[in-house]
Amino acid sequence: MKWIQRTLYAAAFFCLFCIAFYRLWFLRQPERNIPHNPTEFVSPANGKVVSVRHWNTADLIETKGELGAIHLWTSEVDTAGTIISIQMNPLNVHYQRAPQDSKLLKEIYTKGSFHNAVSMSNEYGIRFENEHNEMLFKTKSGKKYKVIQIAGFMARRIVEYLNPNQTVTQGEVIGLIKLGSQVTVILPHDVAVTTQVGDIVTDGETVLGKER
Repeated sequence: MKWIQRTLYAAAFFCLFCIAFYRLWFLRQPERNIPHNPTEFVSPANGKVVSVRHWNTADLIETKGELGAIHLWTSEVDTAGTIISIQMNPLNVHYQRAPQDSKLLKEIYTKGSFHNAVSMSNEYGIRFENEHNEMLFKTKSGKKYKVIQIAGFMARRIVEYLNPNQTVTQGEVIGLIKLGSQVTVILPHDVAVTTQVGDIVTDGETVLGKER
């Protein structure tokens, strides 16, 4: 009987530890040193930059597959620009922040698969088939950009925080991906990108690009 009692105590302790670890670590929201610079775009996520790719709609003539997905994602932003993909692991902060003072123009949630988002399946480092949430923003200077939350094998819940036409300030929390996954940023052509593949970026602090 004693070993059964010890097993129950151990199981209860383990469950309480997991709950506390999840709430205190996975859902932590540390203070960030927001630059509050209207000419800079800060990272919306905490993680590692796995892809920085330039795009031009004139080159995205294919309407199917990955190029078709890129065309759909980028056409609302500009005719050319840069796609930056950031991978989040379970130890990263899971909240996303606004890259710049802006207004939410449109939000589209697309159901899909939950494949491993860490796997580099293409040059963009994006699991296009995975469940994702697209947020289209417009800055005070008129520039449009997108933040796309992408679910993964472990991250099966994307939490939306904003309402249509809601205005946000740079560094303001705009969403959450539970247990980490991937965040993609689509910037217009007149933003000079200052990050590169391999960089470890901090949500709300690290500058990804500056207006030309």
